[in-house]
Amino acid sequence: MCAAYEPVTPASLGTLPEFPDQVKIYDLKITGLIPSEAKDVFVYTFVTTHNEGPFERGFYDMYTTEGSKEYKQFMNVATGQGGMGINSANLWFPMGDEGKLIVKLYHPTDKKSIAGKKSIAGKTDEFQDWSELFVIGYRL
Repeated sequence: MCAAYEPVTPASLGTLPEFPDQVKIYDLKITGLIPSEAKDVFVYTFVTTHNEGPFERGFYDMYTTEGSKEYKQFMNVATGQGGMGINSANLWFPMGDEGKLIVKLYHPTDKKSIAGKKSIAGKTDEFQDWSELFVIGYRL
């Protein structure tokens, strides 16, 4: 049985990494939203990827740390012709030592469609918010 959590008005932490091997670090200690005594943080994230090139699969590696421990979770992403890929997840993370969430994109970099230089973002003129990461709650 899980302990109850405190929902909060969703607060955006920004977009996810867009390029293979890119790392972003997000501060989970949001003043006025997440109390300093919070033990766990609840996040929601989504990603929309492009439909160019051959099919390729990758993933986001997301984690907080406490000492030498890494509390990892993962979210699949795919790109390629035939349609845009959409994925989302609701994830719990311990606050850890510093209240930082680290996210790295692992995606093939040796293929011409990505080549380590091309974004996986499924951006269009009408749809610019291709990904986002929100804090949506916490547990004490």
